Amino acid sequence: MAPRRVVTGIDADGKSYFVHDGETPGHLDDGLLVIDELWIDDPSRPDPAATEDPAEDPQSLLFARGAPRDGGSLFRTLTFKPGAGFGGAMSNTIDYGIVLSGEIDFELDAGVVHLTAGDVVVRRGARPAYRNTSDEDCIMAFILIASPNYA
Repeated sequence: MAPRRVVTGIDADGKSYFVHDGETPGHLDDGLLVIDELWIDDPSRPDPAATEDPAEDPQSLLFARGAPRDGGSLFRTLTFKPGAGFGGAMSNTIDYGIVLSGEIDFELDAGVVHLTAGDVVVRRGARPAYRNTSDEDCIMAFILIASPNYA
């Protein structure tokens, strides 16, 4: 089940309102890994009054588009089922990963760190891998921000 997501907007009169309130449409479950795109801030579409949902775009899902465009950001959650692993590419982003529940091994070229609920990863362009070697799901939230510092 996709998480509930509440998205705000600003109408033509400058008043704030709720644009979306419900499950994210950007939901992908392959059995071992569940990806939920929660929002994409795309600088090529900077209209705060827009009602279209960027998470509905199939190109936004992780398998199609792993990093935000220059000047943009991306917010997603990943649920790693027991035995799941995921390896990413080096990117021109700074990524903030927060372990919401469970535990997971975070691997880099030169080592492994075991993470548990509440731990935070600040990934600065490095090539990561995550492996859930526990018997429970691990849910992580990721905020990816395009940055020229890691190009």
